[in-house]
Amino acid sequence: MGDFQVDYGQTLFMCILYLSIGSVSIFCSLTTITLYLTNRDLRRKYILYLVLDCCELLDAISYVLLGTGRGHELLTGVMAVPITVRACFFTKYWPQSLILGTQLPSICTLFLSFERILAVVRPAVYKRMCTQNFKYCFVAMVPVWAVLTLVAAGVSVIGEDGDRVVGTRHCAIITSTSRWYATFHFIFIVLTYVIAFFSTLVVWATRRVMTTLTKSKYGSQDDKLGMILAMSGTSIILLASPAVVMLTIRWDITGWGDIEVAITYAMPGFLSVVNTIISFRFRKELRSQFYNLIGKQVKSHKPEQSMFTRTTMTTRRTTMIHHLS
Repeated sequence: MGDFQVDYGQTLFMCILYLSIGSVSIFCSLTTITLYLTNRDLRRKYILYLVLDCCELLDAISYVLLGTGRGHELLTGVMAVPITVRACFFTKYWPQSLILGTQLPSICTLFLSFERILAVVRPAVYKRMCTQNFKYCFVAMVPVWAVLTLVAAGVSVIGEDGDRVVGTRHCAIITSTSRWYATFHFIFIVLTYVIAFFSTLVVWATRRVMTTLTKSKYGSQDDKLGMILAMSGTSIILLASPAVVMLTIRWDITGWGDIEVAITYAMPGFLSVVNTIISFRFRKELRSQFYNLIGKQVKSHKPEQSMFTRTTMTTRRTTMIHHLS
């Protein structure tokens, strides 16, 4: 137990699925990254989202590496040859990208959640503290986390955990690192999206209160925020599913076939594609930059205000009304 099962047809399906979803995700990530990089204002305004897209690009590449690596093991007939956990981590080229491809977007999500809730709860502090240089500090922390988490993963297989022999060469996170590290990994990535969901919920609730106090209406912006809230909740489910599957395998609770593992573990890849669609749907600036790159003329419009700017303005209006009364 604590390992995968080998079935040629199911494992081949797994490899093809990972290659497919990885290729589509790479295209989506490169599209949004290109739009950000080719516009100075977008780079500055959405620097954290740009980094998030870069991390999601790494996640997409990890799917391609995973499908290629396991496909090679399967086609050469060595997938069912036993291997140690330590050898999986240090001799295979995809476990590291699997770790970074899921943890780094989670770290970026934490940073964005912090910025989101601070802008609503403490708008004055947000304006004073969250400068461009402060965001650059956040950006610098992403590669620092990458180094620290890979070192921790490597250290986790140095001792007895690394001597454990697994029956297949899937070399997933649960069979390439120790039990404690694999448990931390999957709980951590789910927890970050739970935090993201509740921070968005706080933003939504605060905006509703401001709307009641000022008797103003946000119109379609409330609809957009509600959809973001719904997507955040869906993200928890999509990311919790592979976490449950992996941890139940690692803790010898139950076994899963490669079909179930492939479908559940591909869900974060689908989420990356959906996030790209949402970015195009709700960010006029991003669409406008896309039209500019393809040479299509669009009507000019006023720069789109972020929800943080609108919330700050609403807070000021509320304060003025209070003083006047």
